[in-house]
Formats: sequence, C-alpha cells, structure tokens
Amino acid sequence: MLENTQKNLYIATFGCQMNEYDSKRMEQILYPEYVRVDNPDLADLILVNTCSIREKAEHKVYSLVGRFKSLKRRKPELIIGVGGCVAQQEGERLLKKLPHLDLVFGPQGIYRLPEAIKKIEQGQGPVICTEMVDSFDIPPVDSPMPTPSPVKAFVTIMQGCDNFCTYCVVPYVRGREVSRPKDDILKEVKALVDSGVKDITLLGQNVNSYGKKRGDGTTFSQLLIEVSKIAGVERLRFTTSHPKDFTDDVIDAMCSGLPICDHLHLPVQSGSNSVLERMNRRYTREKYLDIVEKVRSRLPEISITTDIIVGFPGETHEDFEDTLRLIKEVQYDQIFAFKYSPRPYTKAATFSDQLDETLKKERLSAVIELQKEIGLKRLSRFEGRVVKVLVETENPSRQGELIARTTGNHVVNLCGSPDLIGQTIEVVVERACYHSLRGRIK
Repeated sequence: MLENTQKNLYIATFGCQMNEYDSKRMEQILYPEYVRVDNPDLADLILVNTCSIREKAEHKVYSLVGRFKSLKRRKPELIIGVGGCVAQQEGERLLKKLPHLDLVFGPQGIYRLPEAIKKIEQGQGPVICTEMVDSFDIPPVDSPMPTPSPVKAFVTIMQGCDNFCTYCVVPYVRGREVSRPKDDILKEVKALVDSGVKDITLLGQNVNSYGKKRGDGTTFSQLLIEVSKIAGVERLRFTTSHPKDFTDDVIDAMCSGLPICDHLHLPVQSGSNSVLERMNRRYTREKYLDIVEKVRSRLPEISITTDIIVGFPGETHEDFEDTLRLIKEVQYDQIFAFKYSPRPYTKAATFSDQLDETLKKERLSAVIELQKEIGLKRLSRFEGRVVKVLVETENPSRQGELIARTTGNHVVNLCGSPDLIGQTIEVVVERACYHSLRGRIK
C-alpha cells in the first residue's frame, strides 16, 4: 500500500481581492503535494498573505503570525511563511521581528514557492524571495484548481501600478504595471467556466490601462468583450477603474447587451481638487462628475461605488466639505471609506501637515453616517421589484438562508434550499437594509 505523502496547507488572507486571487494561486501551485485545510493546527505549511495598504491591516498580520509561534514550538518541522505586500515591504526585517518565520516572499515570489519550500525542507532556510523586476510577467499556471468556487471567481489581468498616488504603497510592493497576455486570461476564464463558475471578476490596480504597455493592440474594452463572449460566462465584473484612464469605449462595452454587469467601482478618494492634486490622482472633481454623468445617461440603473480617504495631509474643513458635497451629488450605492494612514516609501508620509487622529475619526464617522442615509435610499428603489439574482452560498450566520447577488452587486438575503446555489432565480425584494436587500423567491 502506497504511503500518503500529501501534506496540509493553511492560508490566511488579508486585504484586497487581488490577494484572494493570489492565495488561490498559491494553493494551485502547491497542489497536489499540499492540500488546503481550514485549521492551522493541522497544517504542515502555513502561509499568511498580507496587505500593507493601511497600518491596521499590517498590525493584524503581526498579531496572527505571532500566535503561530506556539504551533512551531509543538511542531518544529512546521514551515511558516509570510507573503504579499507586507513581506515585500519589510523583507529581511520580518525575520528579525518574527524569528520563527521560515519564509518571506513578495507578490512576484509566489511562483517560486515550490523551490523555496524545498530549500527549507533541506535545511537551507530561512528563505527570502522579495526580488522584484519591472519586466515581470505573470506566469500561466496550468495545474487544476484543487477547490474551485462553485459560483464566482477572480481573474487577475494585470499586476502592479505606474500611477504613484502619493498615499499608495502598491507600486513599491507589487512593482510596475504589467498586463497578462490576453490568451492566458481567456484560457483561465474558460477553465473556470468549465469547472462551473458563472460570475467572473477581472482584477487589476487600474484595469483601464490594461494592454497599453504590451503593444499587441488589445484594449481593456476589447478584453471585456472577448471574455464576455466565452460560453458559460453569465456575469462579468471588473475592478478597479481609475478615473484618469476611464474611456467611453468601456461604457460602450457595458451597453452592448453582453453579460457585463451594471456595476462600476470608480474610486474618487476626495471631492477636493486641491487634495486630488496633492494625491497625484491626475483628474479633477469636474472630470470625475463628467464620467458619472456619461455612465448614468446610458445606464440609468447602474450601481456606482467608490473609495474615499479622509484626513489626507493638509485636508482643510472646506476640502472635506467638498467631499461630502460630491457624495451627495453622486448618490453612491456604496462607499468604502478609510482614514488616511501614512505608508512606507510614499510621498504623502513625508508631508509636514499630517492631521490629528481624532479629527480623522470624526470625518470618517461623518462620511459613514451620510452614506448610510444615501445607501438606504438607493437600495429602497428595489423594494417591491422583481430582480434576477445569482445564488452564491449559504448564509453562515443564519440557518436556512441563502446569499445571492444582483448584477449591480447588491447582496440579497433570502430563504431557500442549498440546491439553488449556482442558479439564477427571480426574487421579489421585500425590504432594503443599510448594506443589503431582503427578498423572497418569486
């Protein structure tokens, strides 16, 4: 009888959708030698995929990895690795802060994981894989996905960023912008659809600049159209768009009758032109509002969401009022609002006019309260209407309840059988809540 040589892999993921995608890639690359488990106590290999966009997320990483120290004492052969943006940012310093680590790897180091783990198993650890090259191309991974999502999946179309917003660490930890070859993306989407996935989200720090540096002539709107024509793609989403690169041909694609969802995440960050300039966003409030007007004139039912940073260095009372006025004017379906957090390497961290934490908290609370009122009003328009939703999963906190989603990215909670997961059904919306809808099957 053959001995079972499979080992257990535990992955903890912090941060954005791109990190979720990267964690899936790690699982895929390490399979079948390692099989993913949900309990770190059972693991032979623990990987923590980190986020450094905000200081709070970074602190959570140190706290979690510190707790794994006791596991290492009980099981010395356990391999513990930290990857992602904090790993890229801190590099060898992580080993000094967390001496029980065996492996530190950045976003580009994901594809060297098998080689790095082999070295550790041979007693050559700790290993650091944080070398970053501008010419990096995301390699295709042809091995099967061990645990494919039954309904939805993310697909990265590009990595890194060339924008260098003064508050953002991404170009320093994910590198310069690199677009994947179109054929690799189409192949990955086809494989996901063949495994049963129906809802695809294309990911990039700035999807609108996809292909500009590849030189093969493929634009983001062309990619959207080609992906949406793949048989089995029922819903196609994308994030994140940058207002400075958002073009009319993307609106054309969204209006083409193809299964491109009526949702646009368009981060504004601030409603003040002076703050936008200091952020190096390279668009104005007026340019942003012009995009919103164009999109809504052609897609009146579209859901528009955004990111807001409050308390950016030098933000005056009038600057903040400009942001509140913009929120009221646009009437977002949802806002992701954050306090400004100084990040290593970024220009804004060196600005002398940093704001007091108390003031930042007050401004964040004001944005959240305003959006609660607007968001509820926006969601109330669905009450009494019949909407088509894709059932995604069971509600883990409410027995007998399912979680579904509209094409506009609105979450709908409803009672129903788990047999409905993966199906598109019609639902009568009974009530709007602050962040979701409640409905019943028609």
